Amino acid sequence: MEAIAVIVVIWIAGALLVSLFSEKPPKGTHKDNSSYRSPSSTRTSSPPSRPSLPPATHKPGTYRPRSSTSVPSPKIEFTDTQNIVSTATQTGTAISKKDLEGLNDAFTGAPLDPALGLYHCSVCKVFYHKESYDLLVEVNSSRCVSCSRASIKALTETEARSAEHQNFRPDVITLSEVKGHTGRVVTFRGFVHDVKVSQRGSDYAVMFENTSWTRGFKLVFFKNAARTIGIDYIKGLKGKTITARGLVIQHERFGYQMIISQKSMILED
Repeated sequence: MEAIAVIVVIWIAGALLVSLFSEKPPKGTHKDNSSYRSPSSTRTSSPPSRPSLPPATHKPGTYRPRSSTSVPSPKIEFTDTQNIVSTATQTGTAISKKDLEGLNDAFTGAPLDPALGLYHCSVCKVFYHKESYDLLVEVNSSRCVSCSRASIKALTETEARSAEHQNFRPDVITLSEVKGHTGRVVTFRGFVHDVKVSQRGSDYAVMFENTSWTRGFKLVFFKNAARTIGIDYIKGLKGKTITARGLVIQHERFGYQMIISQKSMILED
């Protein structure tokens, strides 16, 4: 009996051993030895190649930048502005002093210069420079000194070339005729009794009557004009008989006066 019991125990033990070796490999291992790789073989093997991708398709309207080497960089060229001016003159799109030869600013009498800006009266056809027009806006309600109409407008060079034109020839008057020419440019001749300075010290009055600033007829040089023409020159007119061209206005506070903006408006001193 004891021998039989020993044989049974040995048989059971052997069966257990067989069952242990016949179990599935633990999780994470490969059942197929052909696909299993040991750690050492993994270190020496080359990395797997990337799977090939299908060719990209372009959707309509999708922006795709080109290679920087496929398009040459544009060459930057700078325009010669001097050449533009000369070309414009040759083609007749610009106007020069020569084109306006013989024409004068109706206010100052100066020869017309297109570089100074051109204005034109549509009624009597006289011309002005921009500075003269600006002064007329300030002291003469924008009215023309020739026809007394507010009909002055700016001109382009093309318009100036084809505009009807005439020169304004002012009347020559004396002291007794001043009041009848208010709002007009005249040529005046008279004796200078005194030169007065305004209270603010920047404006000057060349007096043709021996009276106060507000009562007598005078030439008025405002601040900017006085500096441009020269204060010493203005003061030096005292005691002289002079001829001047300018706009006669009647100021509500300062009385009758003629505005002088340029030295060329003093025709004789």
